[in-house]
Amino acid sequence: MFGLGAPVRIAAMACAAAITLLTPASTVAKPPFIAVSNAYYGNTWRHQMVDAFRKTADQAKKDGLISNYIVLNGDNSVSAQISQMIDLILRKPDVILLDAASLTALNGVVQKACTVGIVVVAFDSIASAPCAYKIDWDFVNWQRPLTDGIAQQMGGKGNLIIVRGVRGSAPDKLMYEQEVETLKKYPGIKVVGTVYGMATAAVTQSAISNILPSLPPIAGVIGDGSYGVAQAFEQFGGAYSSKMPVISGDGDANFVHWWIQQKHKNGYKTLSMNAAPSISEAAFWVALEITNHHKVPKYMKMSASTVTNNTVEQFAGLKPGTAVASSYSADWVRRNLLTQKN
Repeated sequence: MFGLGAPVRIAAMACAAAITLLTPASTVAKPPFIAVSNAYYGNTWRHQMVDAFRKTADQAKKDGLISNYIVLNGDNSVSAQISQMIDLILRKPDVILLDAASLTALNGVVQKACTVGIVVVAFDSIASAPCAYKIDWDFVNWQRPLTDGIAQQMGGKGNLIIVRGVRGSAPDKLMYEQEVETLKKYPGIKVVGTVYGMATAAVTQSAISNILPSLPPIAGVIGDGSYGVAQAFEQFGGAYSSKMPVISGDGDANFVHWWIQQKHKNGYKTLSMNAAPSISEAAFWVALEITNHHKVPKYMKMSASTVTNNTVEQFAGLKPGTAVASSYSADWVRRNLLTQKN
């Protein structure tokens, strides 16, 4: 039926099949499936972080850069996130982006993921498992200047409250260590209260309101939940009605708006430095660089978003319920993260 040309055509087909078998997998592989394991979803920062990831991932899916993605959110318990991770491992994603409930407690399940060939990129609240890539915050070059700035605006003296963040998380531990270390330079400043605000304005407001009646006059507050702090002092009233303490900002839009109002009203001054929730965008692009077999450092650092008295009015249009955040593109990641040296 094939006539005299049949052997030639059969040989050509066999040759094509052989070429297909010899083609490197990376050139014919399906675009990666990306998963997110987020330990905590109880504050607006984490909501914004997840939203930023979804927006980037949706566009990347349309562009054919990924095959699909999934996001699992937790209640900030280690046990719940371990269950999340086991669930994700069974789904066999190419990459798991991990915002961890603990620096060390998840290392076992992270190693299990790595062992079966899943790339793990821990970001924001990192896990210390050696096999994981890490995108951490540069706390030394962030919390020290922030604490310095507040201490100097206090005149180097007075009573201070420290508001800690999400209990048990790596960022909370590292931020607190830098705050305490920096305050050693200011013997005239006395820490008279420490509370956990869970990086949430409502929780912070309640925590501050509970301790204020038992404390001496407060000159400054550093830490998370800045708008909740401001609300607690405003509700307490008294001398704070005419002179608010110096409250460190955490990039929260509501605090930024409050700050602008206070600045116009009485010349209020402070400083804000925050972790941008859009770090999830950076983590996404790092994941794609890894799956595309590009060289990526095992440990990368992100810097803070800063607002000063001179720049605060630039953020007057910030949407309530959001935080000051930059946009991180694939090009930004290549220029600023992939070039870092370990």
